[in-house]
Amino acid sequence: MKKTTIFALFLMMLCCSISAQTSRKGTGKRLTIKEIVNGWLSEPEGELIGTVYRAWQRYLKGKPQKKGETITLDAKNGYFRFDSYSEEIDEHTYAEMCYWNRSDGKQLVAWNSVCIVEGKPAFTECTYIDICLYNPAKQEWEEMDEDPVEVCLTEKEKGPSHYGYSSDFKSFFIAYSEPERIIKMTEEEYNKWYEVKPEAIFELPRMGKDIVVKTYEGTKITPLTLKWDGMKFHRAE
Repeated sequence: MKKTTIFALFLMMLCCSISAQTSRKGTGKRLTIKEIVNGWLSEPEGELIGTVYRAWQRYLKGKPQKKGETITLDAKNGYFRFDSYSEEIDEHTYAEMCYWNRSDGKQLVAWNSVCIVEGKPAFTECTYIDICLYNPAKQEWEEMDEDPVEVCLTEKEKGPSHYGYSSDFKSFFIAYSEPERIIKMTEEEYNKWYEVKPEAIFELPRMGKDIVVKTYEGTKITPLTLKWDGMKFHRAE
């Protein structure tokens, strides 16, 4: 679910950019959604980030957006969204950001991006969610012990920890961590599984505080709501 290297890069850039902004605004000040977006897009690396960055710059300068692109900034509710539609290939890509004010004074910040092709999610490098934690008192980004979203999901929803072809035992495989086990299979069996393997997409809240998760297994869609309790998320059973 998480693109660790992408996250590490953006977190570093976000920290450097926003630290410079907040140092001029006083200790203990929580970030606004505009400051968060400015920091996240400070270095437009990658195709999607670059596209969102250019749209964001047009928005800040009051210039019209490219055909099929829109920017939404809801300062009151702490929500940002970029949408890109392509009628020629029936593709809709969107990226969204929001934050949660934790009861300990810190801010949980999320970036989520999804690519929809012909009405169905396309699970590419542009489809991922990242969560990070900001400490206004120290004006810095902090490490988290665990991903507060991923910890709520089972492998049935997010998929196995590893899968593919192993040169060690010369076979295709699926590896699960809870409970720990490895399932070996033929290439044909693996290809059939791969077509319907579970993939999760997320919907961040513009209104309210809860995250909606949808797990896709072929044509089967299973929804799940992650409830926010002021410090963390938990499953709504």
